[in-house]
Amino acid sequence: MNTNNSASSTFQANLAGWNRETAFLSVGNFNNRYFEEIVKMQEDAVPYIYEELKKGPTLLVHALDKIYPNTVNCEGYVPLATICNIWLNILSKKLAR
Repeated sequence: MNTNNSASSTFQANLAGWNRETAFLSVGNFNNRYFEEIVKMQEDAVPYIYEELKKGPTLLVHALDKIYPNTVNCEGYVPLATICNIWLNILSKKLAR
């Protein structure tokens, strides 16, 4: 997975837009054009999502569910921090390759 300035700029712009437009929403954070643009980046977004996850739990983790469908399957309520830690573990192995 390559990181480059263009992908970084695109990711950061979309993350800022998503945060700006959804900061005060309690639901519907994923029905947003900026979130969808992050998902459309596919694996180009993954290193940047990983860095955000390392800062602490974030709803951005749900973009990974769309980029890598059926990788993490949970039933019932699972705390955000738990899901973020699961993805951190998965991505640390994936990005080390």
